[in-house]
This record gives sequence, C-alpha cells and structure tokens, in this order.
Amino acid sequence: MGWPHSIAASRRRDPEHLLATPFLSVIIPSYNEERRIGPTLQEVLRFLDEQPYTWEVVVVDDGSTDDTAAIASAFARKMEGPVRVMTVAHRGKGWAVKRGMLEAKGRYRFMADADLAMPIDQLIGFLDRMAEGYDIVIGSRQIAGARRYDESASRHVMGRVFNWVTRNFAVRGFQDTQCGFKCFRGEVADELFTRQKTDGFGFDVEILYVASKRGMRILEMPIDWYHQRSSKVRPVVDTFLMLRDILSIRLRDIRGRY
Repeated sequence: MGWPHSIAASRRRDPEHLLATPFLSVIIPSYNEERRIGPTLQEVLRFLDEQPYTWEVVVVDDGSTDDTAAIASAFARKMEGPVRVMTVAHRGKGWAVKRGMLEAKGRYRFMADADLAMPIDQLIGFLDRMAEGYDIVIGSRQIAGARRYDESASRHVMGRVFNWVTRNFAVRGFQDTQCGFKCFRGEVADELFTRQKTDGFGFDVEILYVASKRGMRILEMPIDWYHQRSSKVRPVVDTFLMLRDILSIRLRDIRGRY
C-alpha cells in the first residue's frame, strides 16, 4: 500500500517540527540492554532516516543497573535526529512503556522491544494498516502468515498457555497479546496508557482489555519474529506474574476502575 497523503505531507526535517509534532514516535523500553541498545538504535535510525515522514525515538530506561542509559544517551548526542532518553525507577516493562507512550508526541506511537526480535522494516506494514482506520495494530507471532524463528519449545508453550488464559478470562479474539511490537493512534495511546495500572509484562492484556471495552478498532497483524536468547522473559516466574495481572485486571473492572 502506498503512503497516505498525510505521511507525504510530513516530510519536513526542521528539528523543531520533528520534536513538536512528529508523525511517528518509536518507544523502546529497555532494562539492562547495554549490549544491544546501541546496535538497536543504529538500526532503528537507519530505517527512520529513509522514511518520508517526521519521527522521534523515545528510549525509556527502566532503572537499569548497567550502562544502558549512558550508552543510549551518548548515542542520542552524536546522532542527527530527535532521540530522547528517559530514566525511570525500575518497576517493570509496563511502567516503562506507559511513561514512554505518555511522553511521546507522535500522531502514531509504536512500541518496539529493545532486542528488535521483529525486523524494524516491518513497521511499514503497521502504518499501512493504521492508515486504513484502525486505532491499534498489534504484531502477532501466532496468526496465519506469521513466522517464528529459533524459538525454544518451553518459550512457545509458555506463550500458548498464557494466551489460552487471556482469551478465556480477559481479552477474546487475539492469538498473541504479548508481542512487543504494537502501534497506537496518539489520542488512543493517551486515553489507554493514562488508565494503565499494570507495571509488569501483563500490561499488554490490560491495554487491550480496556481498548476492547471502549469499542476501539484493533487489528492483529502477522510478523516475522526471531527469538533472542538473551530475552528478559523468565518462563515460569513471569507466567505466574502475568496470570496474577489478569486476575487484577478483572477485579479492577468489577470495581468500575475502567
């Protein structure tokens, strides 16, 4: 699909315009990613520099104990283009994504895992789908057309068990709520992430739960996904914590919090 007129009209490269009203914000939550954050930023900026729209990158360092924040900040200083680094107290991926989404200014806001398990050039497909009128487009490793590479059996089983629980007790209709690549309209991101209460990995379910309750248009889109061996996900511990998060989401809904 070709770029919509609104994208083509956003080609200006004036720095003030880029920072004030970018077409796209890329939010990268990071925790102890000193080995990957530099290459990831280099790849993301290489891609964005080739695109016909204005953009910004917001790195949110979730209280790393290594040099993630320092490396990202040094990279931002030397690169041309709007790259911001936020350092927040360590509370979890959901907390970092929330802070980045609410700090970002883009018309569209795209969350991307720091390991770039999905090649960044597939972002084009997300924006094409957003141009069709969706409020949220979520990457999926599970639906028809998706391709998964190098994933361990334990990681795959963990994901399917959690998804079964999610579909039966929280959000129906999605095969993969936990993929770390999702795109939101700016006003939708402001509405949803302001209401987010979950700080850990279960935040995706909460966001999609609230979005579904509000009748937002959500599309699940197949992607290519490459398992990264140094992933921060802990199969047993994080599955338990995400199940706890689902229970908390349902209880909040019963109490009228959403």
